[in-house]
Amino acid sequence: MNHQQLGPDQAIDFKRYYFYGFIINLLPIYVFYPIRTAKTIQQSNIGTSSSTSFSKVVTERVKIEGVRGLYKGVGVYALGSIGGRLVHFSTYDALRDRVHKGNGKSLGLGWLESCSQTTINAFLGTLSAVTTSSFMVPFDVISQQLQVSKANLSTNTSTNNITNYSALFRRQISTSSTTKQPTFVVTTTHDTSQIPSNVNKQFNISKILLSKNFITHLKPKDVPLHRFLYRGWTAGLLNTISFFPAYFFTYTYTLEQLRLNKYNISFLPSSHFLLSVMAGVLAGATATITSAPFDVVKTKIQIARRAGQGELRWLNVATRVVRTEGIKGLFVGLTARLWIIVPLGSLNFWVFEKVREWSIVNSTLNDENEKNEK
Repeated sequence: MNHQQLGPDQAIDFKRYYFYGFIINLLPIYVFYPIRTAKTIQQSNIGTSSSTSFSKVVTERVKIEGVRGLYKGVGVYALGSIGGRLVHFSTYDALRDRVHKGNGKSLGLGWLESCSQTTINAFLGTLSAVTTSSFMVPFDVISQQLQVSKANLSTNTSTNNITNYSALFRRQISTSSTTKQPTFVVTTTHDTSQIPSNVNKQFNISKILLSKNFITHLKPKDVPLHRFLYRGWTAGLLNTISFFPAYFFTYTYTLEQLRLNKYNISFLPSSHFLLSVMAGVLAGATATITSAPFDVVKTKIQIARRAGQGELRWLNVATRVVRTEGIKGLFVGLTARLWIIVPLGSLNFWVFEKVREWSIVNSTLNDENEKNEK
């Protein structure tokens, strides 16, 4: 991977860094979010009578709620995802720069200075991801709870053309195949049992879900808020640890091999961009497969509506999935994840390098400008 070393008079303008990072990460979130929603619903249906087929999940959601139903929780997820990604890569870049300059010892990373580029990238990428994974957990929990919430709109037409909304937001999510789960109803703090038809055409479900008490409606009553928001933290950490070493190692190693052989193998492209994309595709696919079981367990824990934290330990949930669905149950939603991660993973480092390149400024000129302004 091309790592542009900062010169003695160069520095990264983090205002630019975060601005460019925000803009460039916003579009992919909205493009791929419907696939993410479908994946979450697939995994939530494990152990129930509902289908885990991607096409059936999407068809059912669109039929009931329209395309908008595939974007539930996108705002919450975008906020957490962009923030987490910016923190992740800025932390990774700062640590990598210190190691390359021989200043890693002060952070306990001196041993990395003598390691290969592959090891450095894999370790620092994972360390940065672990640091930011805790930041992402509450956003994941809330967005996934919203993704699997169902709006069953039952219409009873009378002479006054009144629509009955008493069945709004009914959800059934099972974490066990052996016991019957109660039905949890998510509603607003207002009575919306009857709404005129000319109003329900303009009815915006997201306003209900984003009311000031919507989080308390999502969580079980006997679970403290902080424990609810950090459900699946252990499974999420295992997901991170199983994903990023595989991703960074595979990417760096593959890119090095492609560079060494690009003149020996005729069909290999010569541009760094195309080589980076090829390495990113393989890295994204590899990391997605290695982390799939932990992603399934994390989702099952985070979308659960049953009270009692004891039943939500990651090992218990994983065992229950294997008992009801077999090993294949731990790979439900894998195809959807590949559709998300492979395209993004193929461009991940290229985007990171471009954002970094656009954010480099001459530190001497900046200091002079600041003095002149004073």
